[in-house]
Amino acid sequence: MKTIGQTFLRFSLIILIIVSFILFQITAECQSVTFDLRRLPEKSTVKLSEIGVTDIQYIPLETTPNSVIPRISRIIFSKNYLLTQQFININMFRLNGSFVTKIGTEGRGPNEFTVAHDVDINPKNESIYIVDGWQQKFIVFDKTGKVIRTFKSPLAAAMNFKFTEDGILSYNQNSMGTVESSFILLDTTGKVIKSFPNKYPWKRTVPTMAFQGENIFYRYNGQLIKKEMYCDTLFIYKNKDFKPHMIINIGNLGITPKIRTESTAEFIMKNILMPMNLFEFGDFIYYEIGVPINGKTELLGFIGSKKNNFRTLIDPGKDLINDFDGGPNIWPKSIKDDNTIVSWIDAITLKKYVASDAFKNCNPKYPDKKKELEKLANSLQETDNPIIVLVKLKM
Repeated sequence: MKTIGQTFLRFSLIILIIVSFILFQITAECQSVTFDLRRLPEKSTVKLSEIGVTDIQYIPLETTPNSVIPRISRIIFSKNYLLTQQFININMFRLNGSFVTKIGTEGRGPNEFTVAHDVDINPKNESIYIVDGWQQKFIVFDKTGKVIRTFKSPLAAAMNFKFTEDGILSYNQNSMGTVESSFILLDTTGKVIKSFPNKYPWKRTVPTMAFQGENIFYRYNGQLIKKEMYCDTLFIYKNKDFKPHMIINIGNLGITPKIRTESTAEFIMKNILMPMNLFEFGDFIYYEIGVPINGKTELLGFIGSKKNNFRTLIDPGKDLINDFDGGPNIWPKSIKDDNTIVSWIDAITLKKYVASDAFKNCNPKYPDKKKELEKLANSLQETDNPIIVLVKLKM
């Protein structure tokens, strides 16, 4: 028989193991990767091979009289289709690029919108949600693009939103200095589940400006992550709360509520780093920023490794060199999954590049892929829709 002392010792050991595991988990969560951008790295070029690219896929978007796309500002992927958006021009395509339908109708009617502040796809049933903040409503479409219903949003403000495991997390842009709740969690009928008070209030005292990157949402590793421009910390949204994820330290280049209250748009443009885009891919982070240089704003992209000291600054449209198939250099726009960068290029631009001496004389790592790209470019018309570019990294 076991003695009382042996039983107690075994019980104590189990408790010690459990406590140690909990402390390890807490410590792991609190250790954040930090990128120090108080002094920006030197601008340089980066080859796709240097970030571990293993494949590139080109998806021409079908051109029809009903699907002409002059420009794209974003692409959203679902399991079975994708959406392109440029203001109120939202189109659905199959994953092979074939056109399905145009989403929504412009107007002030019950199922219409005058502006699409944001679009997202409900992963549970692939339904599409569009928010018109000025009309203070969400419009819901099924996965075929048919209108299902509308419901009211809580505030009349420009909004961006993302689906979470427990609802719709919306951010209310504070362009006029009047927003009291920065984030609001809604259910899919518009009922408020939880409000998050504005931590960075400011008051409009001089003519001001709106910011594209006032808040940036993105998904990575199955988690929703957000960054507000007033704060250097990125947060993971989990269990109806925000937990620290990563730090991007920009020091005195960052905007504060005080600066936004007291400073003109001209001062901000000349002195403040402007967040534009942010996401993670593979072992890297990509942070696109407007940097004040000699009184002007220059658009630059920061790429940093989360595992080593790799840090670089690029011209987003020129400096990510395609040494894979010799095609046009890549401008990172977003991700399809954790290891696939999404970009796109106009048909006329691709055709001109493939016809150039730079392409003809290049020696990429995969010459057969170069031939495939040349064949694709020659099959396109200059007026065709853009081509999606998927840059895949090693798993």
